[in-house]
Amino acid sequence: MREIAISLMATAILGLVGCGGTTKVSSQSVNLEPGEVFWAKNQLAEQTARPGEARFDSFEVLELSNGDRVYCGRMQAVSDSGISAGYVPFYMRRSGGAVKALNWSENSADFSAEKCEDARNGALRINKV
Repeated sequence: MREIAISLMATAILGLVGCGGTTKVSSQSVNLEPGEVFWAKNQLAEQTARPGEARFDSFEVLELSNGDRVYCGRMQAVSDSGISAGYVPFYMRRSGGAVKALNWSENSADFSAEKCEDARNGALRINKV
C-alpha cells in the first residue's frame, strides 16, 4: 500500500517537473550532523512496512543553493510478509523542517537515481513554490 502511495507521489512529481514552474538549483556536499542523519533516516524508514528493519548502505546529503537539502543513497526495506527486495535508491528533499519530496520504492528507483545524479551535478530542477 505504501509503495503504491510512493509511486503515485513519484508520478505526481514527474508531472510537476514537466511544468514550467521549476527552477534549476546548484548544490554542494555537506557534512551531516548525527541528529540530522537520525532524523532523515527515520523519515525514510517510516514510509516502510517495518520501519525498525530498514537498512542503509549509502547515505549522502547535498545542500541546494535555495537552502533545501537533498538526501540520497540506498535503503533496504522489509515488507509486511518479511521479504526484502534488496537495496533501492532513494531521494528525499527537505525545506526547513518539511519533507518536500520522497521516493524510495523499486518502482521509482530510476527516478530517485536520476534526481540524485542531477543534484550531485548541480543540474537539479525543483518546483518554484
